[in-house]
Amino acid sequence: MLYRTSWYILTIMDTLTLHHVMPQAGVGGGHIRVSCEGLDPSRLETCRLVFGPTITRPSLITPTVLLGVVPDSQETQQLHIAQGAQQSNAVLFAVATRLADNLHPVASPAVDTAGNIYTTISGTKGQQVPVSLYKISPRGEAEPFHTGIANPTGLAFGPDGSLYVSSRHEGTVYRIDQRGTLSTVATQLGIATGLAFDTRGQLYVGDRRGTIVRVAENGTSQPIARLESSMTGYHLAFGDDGLLYVSYPTLSGSDRIYRLTPDGEVQPFVHGLGRAQGIAFDNARHLYVVAYYGGEGGVLRITPEGDIQRVVAGSRLVGLAFAPDGTLILTDNSAVYRLAFGVQGRRLP
Repeated sequence: MLYRTSWYILTIMDTLTLHHVMPQAGVGGGHIRVSCEGLDPSRLETCRLVFGPTITRPSLITPTVLLGVVPDSQETQQLHIAQGAQQSNAVLFAVATRLADNLHPVASPAVDTAGNIYTTISGTKGQQVPVSLYKISPRGEAEPFHTGIANPTGLAFGPDGSLYVSSRHEGTVYRIDQRGTLSTVATQLGIATGLAFDTRGQLYVGDRRGTIVRVAENGTSQPIARLESSMTGYHLAFGDDGLLYVSYPTLSGSDRIYRLTPDGEVQPFVHGLGRAQGIAFDNARHLYVVAYYGGEGGVLRITPEGDIQRVVAGSRLVGLAFAPDGTLILTDNSAVYRLAFGVQGRRLP
């Protein structure tokens, strides 16, 4: 009996088990936490994280926790732990696919009803680039879309199906209709960054110097709220509650997301974020934001009650948007990524 009991305990200790990974999706360079048991503490340096065909070394190792970095690979992978000849059970881990690079997004992309993605080459202040906007097909084919907009920043589709673009250099919002014709919507909007439409089709613009303005159909603008200035820009999104949600990175290191009522009352929503930038809602009223939380970067999902969970690992991300097929489109300062996510975004009515 003693022999059989000892053998049973040894068998358990020899089993390498992966319990869970947080988060369960990521962009190359993002940090993940893997909980496990059965590692040999005397041989921790032999541990490996295996993402499909890609083998990586954890950045921090304990007998029960591994911290690792997401590799630059493609689509969903089987993730497991290896130590010597031992291998753990595998779990699914979704890795974002890089669709296009050599770009310069500074905010969230925009996605049309056909799944085409629109993003920018924003450039430095006042820089005139050969192509202002690029269009990327669902298959990842990138082509120039429009030229002549200095420092394009915020992107949003309006109820009329046109793409609206802010120029932070000119303080102007432009409209590009479905024929590709460019027209001016409003001017003298300061350092115009984020854009969003409410359910009545009214356009809101974030002047990163500290003002949220509402733009009328005739192009006149009215300030509705004052916030702190941002070092890069405002990011705007309307929720099903009719409130305008605003994120923006500051120098404080502890950013907030605010929500604004239709009459301009400013309400704090969540706090303690780092470099909070692009935001979007899903159809279950969860708010997604690109930010750092608890020292780790990526995409955070925030419930209507304000509970926060990191659902995508990533670093240097600036924007996000939902495609019609439930994939998540992400941008950093040079590239656009697609992540199999299975979540439907909120669509304009």
